[in-house]
Amino acid sequence: MGMNRNTVANLTLGPLEEPVQRSEVVYNALLESIIRGELESGAQLNADSVAQTLKVSTTPVRDALNCLEKDGLVVKLPYQGWFVRQFQDQEIRDLYEMRSGLECFSVGLACARITTEEIAWLREHQTAGEASLERGDMEAYRLYNQELHAAIMRAARNSELAVATEHVSRKMQMLSARTIRLAGRPSYAVREHRQLIGLIEQRHAEAAKDLMERHILSAMEDIFRHGLR
Repeated sequence: MGMNRNTVANLTLGPLEEPVQRSEVVYNALLESIIRGELESGAQLNADSVAQTLKVSTTPVRDALNCLEKDGLVVKLPYQGWFVRQFQDQEIRDLYEMRSGLECFSVGLACARITTEEIAWLREHQTAGEASLERGDMEAYRLYNQELHAAIMRAARNSELAVATEHVSRKMQMLSARTIRLAGRPSYAVREHRQLIGLIEQRHAEAAKDLMERHILSAMEDIFRHGLR
């Protein structure tokens, strides 16, 4: 696997406000940097450099890196250390096909189980997401996109579905953040979200599943088309 040896010192991580020893805090700091694209695919994650940047000891950093490795976001190469994961084409296809199946199933259940209050929340959230896109706040848009899909999953009211989704969610967040940076993709996606909410409100399960499938798989094709692996 080819790796870019950029070190964490060249990236935009900053010191945590207080000295901490808890690996979950370090994990969250690294996770957000990976998902936001500040730590790019192939970037080397030197435990000592990360610890110095975050002003913690190396123990929680190593614990966090091991957790990120288990989540599939980081790989550890013998005698070389940890690197932000680079996905192969088949891995990307497998992930998006898995996500498509899970989210199509969830939107079908949501059409039958969602409450009036949840639909109202989706519409309010959609308005906020469109506003974030209009003002060019792509981090707010990323969070809106992530939460909208999570809210539809919650509306399905299936605990096993949530467990299965959690298995791929971190890797999917990492990949989705790349498509958000594509010119035109967010505008296209936000229109599909608006249509999707309308179909859920009308309880049109089959149409909602068809739209969700196109929505997700078109993002996969954008990754391949633009070389965003």
